[in-house]
Amino acid sequence: MKHMLFSRRLFFGVAAAAVAVSFLIHTHEQDHKAEVVRTEAARFAALKAEAEQLVADFPADPDAQALGRVRMAYERARAAWPAPILLPDAKVAEFAPLEIRPKPSGIAIAKVELGRMLFEDPRLSVSGQIACQNCHNQELGWGDGLRSSFGHNRKRGKRNAPPLFSAAYRPALFWDGRVTKLEEQALGPMTNPIEMAVHDFSAVTARLGKDDIYRERFRSIYGSDQIDIAWVADAVAAFETTLERPTRFDRFLKSDTAALTDEQVWGMHLFRTKAGCMNCHSGPLLTDERYHNLGLSLLGRPLGDLGRQAVTGLEDDVGRFRTASLRHVSKTGPYMHNGLIPDLRRVVIFYEIGGGKTRPINDKQTTDDLMRAAAKTSPLVKKFNFTPAERQALIEFLKAL
Repeated sequence: MKHMLFSRRLFFGVAAAAVAVSFLIHTHEQDHKAEVVRTEAARFAALKAEAEQLVADFPADPDAQALGRVRMAYERARAAWPAPILLPDAKVAEFAPLEIRPKPSGIAIAKVELGRMLFEDPRLSVSGQIACQNCHNQELGWGDGLRSSFGHNRKRGKRNAPPLFSAAYRPALFWDGRVTKLEEQALGPMTNPIEMAVHDFSAVTARLGKDDIYRERFRSIYGSDQIDIAWVADAVAAFETTLERPTRFDRFLKSDTAALTDEQVWGMHLFRTKAGCMNCHSGPLLTDERYHNLGLSLLGRPLGDLGRQAVTGLEDDVGRFRTASLRHVSKTGPYMHNGLIPDLRRVVIFYEIGGGKTRPINDKQTTDDLMRAAAKTSPLVKKFNFTPAERQALIEFLKAL
């Protein structure tokens, strides 16, 4: 009995000692973890303070050493980057590489190829002379390089052809955001009287149905050679989902820091801070997907355009247009909804002076409600002063997007 009691006491004593040792080890580990957290927090705070100092005192004409400082700041984790200078109304997401959709496979390849054929086929227009690619040419950044496009009977619209690179990634399409699906976007120009001017889709499908190649392709993909206009839109949309490509900026954001030059990194810093570009252009698509009035509606003039108001009917939307994505922006000029600005240098200068202004040109317009609404430009557009070197650095950064 005494032996059993001794054994029990020994067992519980050893167990208690083990618990005590385990507690001490756990406490030590917790203390160590806490110390690591404190050290990392202090290091991060120091990096942030250094980054904020970079915003406060970075020279307007930096030497190689200063450019090295700004590069070092942006080669760190994005959480430690200098914070962007933002205005109260801005809705901003941090820069991130765009995750491009994987290449199609299986039957999707055939659909994409059919979509390309249709995209390049002028038989989709009433005249048989205008194809989608007339206004969205791959060699011209999936635009047409014109201020505004020529359409049916050489009619000219008021708006610049939007580039299609990222159309598949956008929640709304066209400058006024009037549709939300690629299939709707594909059919829109076909029925526009100053673009492809189609009055009856059955005439288009009948024309395509006379082509043996089209009949065979539609049959193999959609199960019938009785071509439906919805299938045409679906195939064109499938093709448009394949147009996006990686950029140098994507590579930089994926830790390939050599993808940008020192001047371009400085330009990125200016984009985020002094120029205020990030108030409207952020996230993977470099757009806030909102509608802003830049003072370029030209209301009351021949090129006058109500913008988003024509879709919503809201007076506040007069002169507002969808924020363009800046991906591939160096390839997609001329710029703005009406193509009025021919190159990136003039785009930067436009924002330096605080954007455009909509003013009445006669007494009648001074009392017009729509004109008054058009004069209210976005509070996110603010003047700033650049040196020639700063302007060029920003332009060089834009070329990497």
